[in-house]
Parts: sequence; structure tokens; C-alpha cells
Amino acid sequence: MNSELLRLYAVAARNVLIGGNLSSLLLLSNPRQMVAYATENLFSFRTVADRRGIPQKNVFEVLPQARLAKVNLCNTNGETWFRNSASYVADIISLCLLCQAIKPKVIFEIGTLTGYTAAHMALNCDDCKIYTLDLPKDGKPTLATTVIDGAMVKMRDQTKRYLWEDMDIAPKIQPLFGDSANFDYSPYYGHVDLFFIDGAHSYEYVRSDTLNAMKCCHPGSVIAWHDFGRAGVNGVSRWLVEFSKQHQIHSVPGGSLAFCVIPPA
Repeated sequence: MNSELLRLYAVAARNVLIGGNLSSLLLLSNPRQMVAYATENLFSFRTVADRRGIPQKNVFEVLPQARLAKVNLCNTNGETWFRNSASYVADIISLCLLCQAIKPKVIFEIGTLTGYTAAHMALNCDDCKIYTLDLPKDGKPTLATTVIDGAMVKMRDQTKRYLWEDMDIAPKIQPLFGDSANFDYSPYYGHVDLFFIDGAHSYEYVRSDTLNAMKCCHPGSVIAWHDFGRAGVNGVSRWLVEFSKQHQIHSVPGGSLAFCVIPPA
């Protein structure tokens, strides 16, 4: 058993110990559900108690133009973030609000997977081009990854078609393939209005993806990250708390989306 898997079990045990309660005992017959329940409890506690290390604000509190925005949602082939955990609902709606607020012309996404988020960004931008980057099916990451990332790679390998392929928005989206740590971003330097980071969850990858995003963005652009604050095996929170010491980042209350508006030079 490798060290990363041992760490996963240790984190799961910690989450059950700290995030569990008497109600969770009803799930003893289903350990996987019990761990998920306790983990989500921890996530909810940290956001309700405002203990995530980054100020919490809704998109419309930072970008007032989103206050009256209408968002477009889809549910293609059963794929949805409207799950038992409401935090994913906050995430997808907040991502759509970012699109409606800043009306990006160029979007760059790291982490395509099934194409769910790319489809939603396309639905919420009238005139845009979305570049979405993922490992090719035979690709191997060059930086450290987590067990969770390994599971996502297996899911990606099982994806036959992207969700947007049979939709009118398909021409807006351009899939790209490569390792985000050594991909050539130079054609996008200074041209990206919204950069969404949802690739590998290790500290090393989130740091690398963020630094590359900074090169691609310009004053007024928005960088958004997914899975901030989740009580699992990932380095998203550790990197963003560190990064927030030099940059103003906000986390969505009740969700795991964090975002930063690039200030004027």
C-alpha cells in the first residue's frame, strides 16, 4: 500500500472522527456513505464558522453586475452537480454567475473531464471561445498527484463523448490535450478573461496551474479554482491560503469555488 493511499485512509478516519455525530452511526453498514457524510459535515462546519482561511463572499458581492444576472443550466446524459451535497450546486451557479458578470470573450479551463463545466460556461457566455485542457488518454502527470486525481483519470478514460458535443454551443469549445504543468500557454498570454482551474488537486499542480493562469490573464480577468476547502486529500486549500497572502481571493459561502479578480497594474 503506497503512502498516498495510507494518507487517504488516515484523512478519511480523521473526517469520520471529527465530522461524525450520532446520526452518522446509522450509516455504519455503508462505510463509504459514512465517510462522505462526515467529510461534508466538516466542509459545512468550516464554511458556516468561516474557518477556511480566505474571506467568504458571493460572486455578486464582489461583482455587483451579477446581482440581476440570469444563469443557464443543463443536465446532459444524467451528468449533474445537483447532488445530495448542495455545495456543488453553489459551485456551478457561482461559475455561471462569473460568466454572466464579466462576459468573457476568451476562457481557459484546466480539467475537462466530461465537459460539464465547459458546457455551462459556454451556455452563460453569448460570444466566447473556450479552450479546455486535459491529459490525453495515454498521458501521465509529471508532478505529484493525489489518489482522488487517479480516480478522476479513470473517469476521464471512460468518457466517450463530451457533454457539449450534441449541443448548439459545441462550436464555442475547443478541447486541448497535454499536461498542464508543461503545456505551452504562450499563445494565450494576456488574452484570457476567465481562467478556471479544476485539474489535479495536489499542491504542486494547483500552484503550477495558478502561476500559468496569471501569465494568461490581464487586469480585470478572473481566475477561479474548484474544490477549495474540501476536507479531503488535495493541496487546493494549502496553496490558495498561501497565495491569498499576496492576492485578494474570495471563497463562495457554502461552496468550494474560490475566485480572484486581477487588479489594475
